[in-house]
Amino acid sequence: MAEPSPSLESKLLKVLPEVFQVAADTSAPMQALLAVAEDMHQPVRRVLDRLHTVPDPGRAPSSLVPFLTRWVDLDWLTLPGAEGAAGGSGVLPIARQRDLIAAAAQLSARRGTVDGLTRFLHLATGVPGFDVESVPGAFHIKVLVPAEAAGQLELVRRIVKGVKPAHVTDQVEVRADE
Repeated sequence: MAEPSPSLESKLLKVLPEVFQVAADTSAPMQALLAVAEDMHQPVRRVLDRLHTVPDPGRAPSSLVPFLTRWVDLDWLTLPGAEGAAGGSGVLPIARQRDLIAAAAQLSARRGTVDGLTRFLHLATGVPGFDVESVPGAFHIKVLVPAEAAGQLELVRRIVKGVKPAHVTDQVEVRADE
C-alpha cells in the first residue's frame, strides 16, 4: 500500500523544482526520500523556530547566558580570575545574570553615576537598599551595603571597582542595622 502523498504536508517539497513536485505525487522512492529529508531537517527547524528567543535574556537557554553576558560587556563579572568570579560566593547566579543583561543598556547609560551604581548593585545581588555617599570635590565614595547582602561583599567590591569612575576612590562597608 502506497504512503499518502506528501505534496500538501511537506514544506521541503514546496521549495523543490516542479519536476520533483510532480514526481512526488506518484513516486514511492521520492516520497520516502522526502520523508527522510523532512526528519533530518526537524532539529534545525526547531532551533530556527526558537531563534528569536536567543537574544532575550529571560527566554534564552541557560547555556547561552554566558555568551549574552559577554555580548553586553558584563563578562568581567563572571569570568574566572583576579577580576572575574572567584568561585564560592563570587559566582553570579544565572537569574542575576539575566537581570543584568536585560538592564545592560540602562546600566551602561548610567555608568559612573550614583544611581547607576546602586541599580547595578541591586540587580547583581538581588538585595535592595544600597546607598552611596559622595562628597562633591573629594573624589571618594562610600558604599553602604545592606546587612542582607553582607555575604556578597566580594561581588559588591568587584562591581564598585568596575563601575565607578577610575579617578574616584571607594570604601565599602556593611550598614549597621538600626
